[in-house]
Amino acid sequence: MKKYENLAKAFYDIGKYTFTALVVGQFITEKFNWIFMFIGLLFTALTLWFGQKLEQIKGDDNG
Repeated sequence: MKKYENLAKAFYDIGKYTFTALVVGQFITEKFNWIFMFIGLLFTALTLWFGQKLEQIKGDDNG
């Protein structure tokens, strides 16, 4: 199903952008904040996990 594949890719992209903005950005700035670091890691993990689950749904429908 093409819609699941596109939605999974969107979640992967959101996860990558979140990781870049909230996690990697903490090391670039002068003010390191553990709360944003933790939230960024958590949100990144959730979006990548959800994208992976959508890929499994796509794989189950085809096979």
